[in-house]
Amino acid sequence: SDKPGEIEIYNSVSPNGDGDNDLFVIRNIENYPNNTVRIYNRWGVLVYEVDGYGQNDKVFRGVSNGRVTIQQSEELPEGTYFYILRYVNKTGVEKQRSGYLFIKR
Repeated sequence: SDKPGEIEIYNSVSPNGDGDNDLFVIRNIENYPNNTVRIYNRWGVLVYEVDGYGQNDKVFRGVSNGRVTIQQSEELPEGTYFYILRYVNKTGVEKQRSGYLFIKR
């Protein structure tokens, strides 16, 4: 089980404005400001990328900030995505967590 203050990732987002799971929650990410989050669609296209996730309102709400094929601020369709989180832990070691993320609209 996770120790207190460790990263916990909630892999469901339902960005409908009801205040419940409206964004991609990575619990305790604010304790690890040196981080990068990338989210890919099922074809492996990068749809969201940010450094310092959880800082200064940098959060994923089911909207693309992709630089390439998907235009900025486009609502992403419901479905399965893949995330990669990289962060530096308290002892200065870079860690990586990855998995699936579900967007429900």
